[in-house]
Amino acid sequence: MLITIVFTAVFTAGVVDRLLAPRAVGIVGPRALPRGGHVVVVGLGQVGLRLCTQLQGLGIGVIAVERNPAAPNLRLAKALGVPVVVADATDRFVLRRLRLGRAQAMAAVASDDLDNIAVSVAALAVAPELRVVMRAGDHEAIAETRSLFKIGLVHDLGSLSAAYTTASLTGLRPRGVLAHGKRLLVEGADGAFVPWPQPERCGHPDR
Repeated sequence: MLITIVFTAVFTAGVVDRLLAPRAVGIVGPRALPRGGHVVVVGLGQVGLRLCTQLQGLGIGVIAVERNPAAPNLRLAKALGVPVVVADATDRFVLRRLRLGRAQAMAAVASDDLDNIAVSVAALAVAPELRVVMRAGDHEAIAETRSLFKIGLVHDLGSLSAAYTTASLTGLRPRGVLAHGKRLLVEGADGAFVPWPQPERCGHPDR
């Protein structure tokens, strides 16, 4: 009788945890893992969550990967119908389980540049022809990595945001910003693209 009570309590706790867990992935429905043609988004911060919802709005399958089981956006992603896997995206076994070889692309958009580099390199080791978009900032490792590896598209979101903001302040009413190589192109309300100057980085030494 005691064993029965213990197993009943464990089973009930497991069911409750499954229902309330922020990382549930469905077998069927909107939170089911896509079989192919999807985009893997690593990092479920504000950028990652917005990217997932935008891709879903375009009818593109998406899988979000978040390493931190206590990330604040996990429950929100579940409520929005985004399939989320809580795992380390630098683990090649995890990447294979995400069907990376059948994916359209991967976006490494975590807040840490070094984490994004590690994820991108691991992804290309599993799927060498995969298109990779990596969120990057001013970390010196970004320039070194680009010189050593062809890791895909490296976007500086700070420059993109600055271009959009300054274009808005000048009355251009931009619809978006496109990075083409080392150039930034601002899309105006009429659909035309205007080259946008990028300011030089500050050369002051770090303190």
